Amino acid sequence: MVTSHPNNHWPVAERRDTYLIGQVFSVTLLLVFCAQAVNLWGVDLIVARWFFDARTNVFPHHASRTLEILGHRLVLVAPVGVAIAAAGAAVASRWLPALRPWRGVLWATALTCALGQVVIAQLKHYTALPRPYDLSMFGGYAPYPDRFWAVSRRDAGGALPSGHAGAGYALLSLYFAGWAAGRPAWRWTGLAIGLAAGAGFSLVRIAQGAHFLSQTLWSAAVMWFIASLLFYPLLVRSGSRPARQGGKAGAYMARAGAANGAP
Repeated sequence: MVTSHPNNHWPVAERRDTYLIGQVFSVTLLLVFCAQAVNLWGVDLIVARWFFDARTNVFPHHASRTLEILGHRLVLVAPVGVAIAAAGAAVASRWLPALRPWRGVLWATALTCALGQVVIAQLKHYTALPRPYDLSMFGGYAPYPDRFWAVSRRDAGGALPSGHAGAGYALLSLYFAGWAAGRPAWRWTGLAIGLAAGAGFSLVRIAQGAHFLSQTLWSAAVMWFIASLLFYPLLVRSGSRPARQGGKAGAYMARAGAANGAP
């Protein structure tokens, strides 16, 4: 008997190889390539100099109280708020039947936002590129590193990937959530929100001299990789099991199977 999702909105499951190649690896590697190209081709330094005042030898926006509050302090409200709301709804689904069909989507969203911040925070201890305002060429004290990985945690730059950019790109989880829920409008709106939030928070930190463009692109790569993996069980069919059918077609097939006495 063919069954459908309780809300009849579940999408046809993706093939494992299609999802892994198209979503997990291709998009992640494309973002990694962009991040490395931006750094190796000198775009990082070009963009940083747009916001650097050579006369005063500082990044003027670094002292902006507005950017500090909105783009630095309050930015973490996005992933933390989404994670708490999604986790709370997932827990509440134990007592609220209407939420039960969405439990997997809610947990995957919460874990993406939470785990992403943990992974990014740890990676900072192993990469060498520091913040622009820490470099001697921008009025700081550190030389520009000649390697990607730090020799030790003590020598780490503490800036790659960008945590604040990652906070914005954590909302890319909404893209996968909309996809897993079988709602195309939610899916593409979620993608737009994730990209806009990530790019917006990245711009603030770049303007403050706190991050290079490549460091924010690395955040996008990390968050996409984590989100695509955590939503994998919801979007990929297992083995040879038939894909779940969504919408009216799924409901029709379920009724037809029951009427015909399908096993």
